[in-house]
Parts: sequence; structure tokens; C-alpha cells
Amino acid sequence: MKTRVLFASLLVSMCAACGGSGSSDGTVFQGTVTERGPGHSEMAIAPKHSAGQPIDDVKVCVLGECSITDSQGQWGVNVSNFAGGDIAIVLDGHGISASVSTNIPGSAKDVEVELDHSGDEVTIARLLIDGDDHTGHSHDHNE
Repeated sequence: MKTRVLFASLLVSMCAACGGSGSSDGTVFQGTVTERGPGHSEMAIAPKHSAGQPIDDVKVCVLGECSITDSQGQWGVNVSNFAGGDIAIVLDGHGISASVSTNIPGSAKDVEVELDHSGDEVTIARLLIDGDDHTGHSHDHNE
């Protein structure tokens, strides 16, 4: 019996340390950037990324917090004191200079955004807010 109690308390401690306690500071915005068009390049000679490939080395900013996509196109930032409302997700790098906006409720703690690049546009392919699908509630602002 003592072993079970000790194991349970260790498990709870480990979950609390990895964010499993439910009390987190801020809202996590994370996602991917993927090429959906025929391909793009910073130079017109040959595509840097072909359709379906993740795009690395793109600066992604949300409410002043920025991240650089890794080799899998993944990015993520933590925004403290997020009150909700319209946000712009701004991308810059690898020949991409665009933004897309969407409305996020203030109660959101985990926002996952899959971004697609095609031509001169970036769109939200999928939007999950705390695990619920909110795809289709975005506005493109491509530059």
C-alpha cells in the first residue's frame, strides 16, 4: 500500500513539473509551416521546397513573441497575459512575407495552427483551440 501511495505522489509530482497540473502561465501558440503550392524559392531558379514539405528557418511571430521554424516546419511561442481577440500570425523568411489573422478566445491555453504557404499567400489549414477544431475562422493578410 505504501508503495502505491509513493508511486502516485511521484507521478503527480512529475506531471506537475511537465505542465500537467492545469495551471500554466500564458497561452501556448504552436504549429507548423508547410508548402502547399507547386514550390517556392528565394531565387527563381528552382523551388526550395516542393509541395507538402515543411518549411524551415521562417520567423513566426504572435503578439510580439517569435520563433523560428525547425527542419520539420514546427514553431511555438508562449504569450503571457493573453486576453483574447483578433491576433495576427506574421511570417517572415525563406521568401515568405505574409500574415494571417484569426480570433482566439481569452480562455484559450493551447492554440495549434497549421499554416500553408502557396505562391504569395499563407493560410490557416487547421486551427485547434484547446483540442477543439476551429478551422475556417481566419482572414488572410498577405503582403
